[in-house]
Amino acid sequence: MSDVLLHASEPGSPRRQENVASSRRRGRRRGVEIRPGSAKQARLESGLSLGQVARNDISRTAIYFVETGKAKPSIETLRLIAERTNKPLDFFLGQSGAVSVDPAAALVEIERLIATGDPAAAIEAADRLVAATSDARLAAHARVHLSLAHIRLGHPVRARSHASAARAYFEHAKDVLMAAEAMGNEAGAATIMQDPGALNLAEEALALCRSLSPVPSTTEARLLFILGVAHGQRHDYSKSIAALEESVAIGTSIQDLRQLSMVYGNLSLSYQELGQLAQAARYAHRAMAIYETLRDKRMIAISENNLAILLFVQGDLGNAFRHGERSLSLFEELGLEAGKAHILMTMAELELARANLASASRYAAAARDVAERMGETANVGESRVWLGRIADADGESDAADAEFEAAFQLFELVNAPERKARNRAVYAEILEGRGDLVGANRQLKMALAALGTTSTSVVDARTATA
Repeated sequence: MSDVLLHASEPGSPRRQENVASSRRRGRRRGVEIRPGSAKQARLESGLSLGQVARNDISRTAIYFVETGKAKPSIETLRLIAERTNKPLDFFLGQSGAVSVDPAAALVEIERLIATGDPAAAIEAADRLVAATSDARLAAHARVHLSLAHIRLGHPVRARSHASAARAYFEHAKDVLMAAEAMGNEAGAATIMQDPGALNLAEEALALCRSLSPVPSTTEARLLFILGVAHGQRHDYSKSIAALEESVAIGTSIQDLRQLSMVYGNLSLSYQELGQLAQAARYAHRAMAIYETLRDKRMIAISENNLAILLFVQGDLGNAFRHGERSLSLFEELGLEAGKAHILMTMAELELARANLASASRYAAAARDVAERMGETANVGESRVWLGRIADADGESDAADAEFEAAFQLFELVNAPERKARNRAVYAEILEGRGDLVGANRQLKMALAALGTTSTSVVDARTATA
């Protein structure tokens, strides 16, 4: 089953590609106010034509509209124009783009946009602030907000880059609290990227927070949440529950309903993995109630998928399928790619359970393709496991063997021993069903070796990603 643990984002090493959702899916982007005539002046002084400034990234018409004041450029477009005309951003911003308000007020506004569920607007405001300020401390604070907003939009690579830059500044400035905040966002982004280093980052961030006196409870609760997600990603569900419930216990200080709902969602999944379905259902419905109140379609979609998984485990295939379809429909409506592979794998499993092998195969292949586009190597491996299971159910033993072998190579590539062990146990069961007891025994031994244990059982823990 392809569970989706809700992202650890409540407040590095970008190895994977990031497919950023088009801004058109979230409404018209706010442009940057620039000094009238500055874009044309910069181009003429650099001796460039409209086409030379535009190149293959921007249309010449767009550049013309910016020059004539008919359109405001996005911060990304403005940076390209500045780079190609060899001008600093300040040249274009002038008085119109300078930060003339109280910096603290600007940061509060960015934080408000995140808290009220508009991370796209928060990113634009924070980008403008970073571009316009020469105050390194102000920029570092803005980057912490940027990292959180990018996590909430499912952009882990950008989030991690901003969080890492902010942490470097705060560590140098010996600001322990903000260093812990930034490191927590790094850990949150790393869980989305399925980076095994997320757990160490989360533990280090929590230790930094707890080195302060008094310990800031809001930050501590959020970092415990991130730690809980990181434990869940490693299938250590008892530790995950302990961290998440401690977060809730501290969390009279949790004012962010989105964070609280994500704590509930992750508690639901962890309890489900331990077979405590009544607790799992209780937390799942709590999470969904908050998302419905907040009208957060992305998180409603993720919760719908989690409910589909829970209902399937409880044997209610019909309702599980209904929730899975709603989850996928919302992802497609929002144009989301990050996390979509999990929903597609859930649909593949449900169709396999219904013996609709052709449909199951289409969903699994779509999950593989999305994961490849997003650079989610572990999810590519998981989707190939599903393709192997479907092929075996269809009597295509050679194709099944090839898919499993490809999956194991991918798990080796991302150093995911739990995934290797779990799926080798699945493959062993398939081989046993074919009567290949020698092959099944070999796969079980390899599963135990992957975990570094001599135990006679391998835990069947489904994949869980932040």
